[in-house]
Amino acid sequence: MFRLLLVILLFRSALALEWITLAPNPSFSRDLALGASTVALAYPPQSESINPAGLSLFGSRSARIGALVFNPAAPLQIANYARDVNPGKRDAEIAAETARLIVSAGAYRNRYFTLAVLLSRPVMQPGHTLDYVDYEQHSSLFSHQNSIAGTLNLQPRVAVGGRIDRYYNYSDAQAEGYSYGVILRPRGLALGIQYQRFPGTGNRVWHPLDRRDDGTTAAGVAWHRGGVTLCAQVMNLTQPDRHAYLEPHAGVEWRPARALAVRAGGMQFSRSPRWVWTAGLGLLDGNWFRSRAARLVVPDDILQLAVAVQYRKRTPELGVASLTCAWRW
Repeated sequence: MFRLLLVILLFRSALALEWITLAPNPSFSRDLALGASTVALAYPPQSESINPAGLSLFGSRSARIGALVFNPAAPLQIANYARDVNPGKRDAEIAAETARLIVSAGAYRNRYFTLAVLLSRPVMQPGHTLDYVDYEQHSSLFSHQNSIAGTLNLQPRVAVGGRIDRYYNYSDAQAEGYSYGVILRPRGLALGIQYQRFPGTGNRVWHPLDRRDDGTTAAGVAWHRGGVTLCAQVMNLTQPDRHAYLEPHAGVEWRPARALAVRAGGMQFSRSPRWVWTAGLGLLDGNWFRSRAARLVVPDDILQLAVAVQYRKRTPELGVASLTCAWRW
């Protein structure tokens, strides 16, 4: 993990522009590395996508099973939390919040549905870039969301899902939002569509290049062949007066070996000369360490690294580096 952090920092110093380093973060490195184009892709509970219909846990051999997702970066996050916590907070609250830093998700699957509780995902409002300064030194509970997500597998080629998000400042509830979507899987393709609502207090985003907006719909497509996945999506199909209207995103994932996934992507901002390229790696497929009945059919990388650079015309102006480390048991 620390070697990957060193790679991020070296890359950060190689370009003279503003850099935001999100390390460790709980879940969104794969999404960022693919140009935030994952609306039609399946994902495990330690990853993140805007479409709850893509939540997947285990393959078809396991009829009923559960899992916990642990955060290997918990010692760092707990140290940050202990430094920031209000001295007047009750011991029971401190114990509960500390436990949420160790266990970042819990999930259950049976033949027809998958249900997950996602804990302590750091969020912030768009434009509040100061919230990202010294991100690795902050407690992830400062501003975060807890979510309940569920996917109903109507048949092998149709999945619908929903997610309810509640936003917190430490243990103080702030607001609520929700999302729902569907993924259709005709032969060789996956088609996804998702709708998002944020609270009246404003959007909450996972990272500076998170382009979701309130009351908008995104749609995308994914194509799988062997170890290659191509994906593309269009943001905000329905609200011309909001940002990211008809904004294109695209990504590619290539898995040349079981221990390695190589990812790249990009996005072109709407109503703006800005564009972004992204790249990333997935390392150590967790399926290596599981019985055949407990293997996941979608990428389950223990380490995920992503780098994104935002350009204004041909001039780089913002860089984002992200590292996710999670273990599902």
